[in-house]
Amino acid sequence: MKRYYVHVITNFTETGGAELMMIRAINASSKECGHIIVSLMDISDSMKSRLTRPVEFHALGASSAFDLIKAAFKLSQFTKKRRIAIKALYSWMYHANFVAAVSHVIGRKNFPLVWGVRHSLDDLSGEKLSTKLAIYGGKLLSQIPSHIVNCSRKSMEQHIEFGYGSEPQSVHIPNGYSFNSAVERHFDPTKLVFGAAGRFHDAKDYKMLFKSVAPILAENPAFRIKAAGRDISFDNEELVGYLDEYNINYQQVELLGQISDMESFYNSVDFFILSSKTEGFPNVLAESSAYGCISFSTRVGDAPIIIDSTRIVEVQDDISMTTLLQKFIEKSPVELKEISNSSSDYVRTNFEISCIANKLFSLGKA
Repeated sequence: MKRYYVHVITNFTETGGAELMMIRAINASSKECGHIIVSLMDISDSMKSRLTRPVEFHALGASSAFDLIKAAFKLSQFTKKRRIAIKALYSWMYHANFVAAVSHVIGRKNFPLVWGVRHSLDDLSGEKLSTKLAIYGGKLLSQIPSHIVNCSRKSMEQHIEFGYGSEPQSVHIPNGYSFNSAVERHFDPTKLVFGAAGRFHDAKDYKMLFKSVAPILAENPAFRIKAAGRDISFDNEELVGYLDEYNINYQQVELLGQISDMESFYNSVDFFILSSKTEGFPNVLAESSAYGCISFSTRVGDAPIIIDSTRIVEVQDDISMTTLLQKFIEKSPVELKEISNSSSDYVRTNFEISCIANKLFSLGKA
């Protein structure tokens, strides 16, 4: 009888770090096992289309905290009634972890439960109430999963200290990627393009981003900055307010909103900047570096594992970020190309998806 991995995720309607990693892992996994995705909320056709192999989908329709409790019972019934052999259940992020653990208790399951943590605890007080409840609820149930997979070493240490799982349970498996061939890079320091990507959220600190690049854009009219992500558009009054506050010329700015072709975006950017206050494993740093961007970051999550520490500044330190960018602007095209090639080679060697998927699914052994 064919065996299946069941994946539980909070919502499968839009792309986020957890959703993308789950999709990549399934697509790169061995064909010996099948996969079933259970969304606590909804599922969109656009997300379904990202899977390159047959996958079953089930949405539980949760829309409130009370619905999440009901979802635990629904999940338990779903796994009980399925006339298939379930090899393991993987849950992705806090709400799904909590629901999967409750379901496991209710049903007294005989297959492993593997939790996924893809977030840091840098700013627990700033999380939404529902997320806080899911984190604290998960802490109470954290003895139930056989393994807790953390995509970030720093995050893993934080969660162990917090009590969200123990050291023997906790495993570090970084994000994995499937890259197309890199294009040859040519840098012109007289007309560089800065880039950033991520949803509009306080944790991403777009205010720090624009404050950092404002003096450089003012001094270099041929420079531009382009940003992509949910709510990253000129319709976002708060975001546009940052441009006005720092006197940034709109003609030097492209706000692209959420886009699907991130490869083309990275190929159009010279210097990529991550300005976040908190991250686990910053996908955008690995992706941008793989495609040849020279990437810069605040000191969040596993940023120091992905890019060279000489391109990292402290959180919210816009002055140091400005100084750092200016330092690299002064480098020659040859120097910039060497940095680009070295960073790309490192990421492509260490974060290839097939290797990462094998590590992940090897945990699902009864």
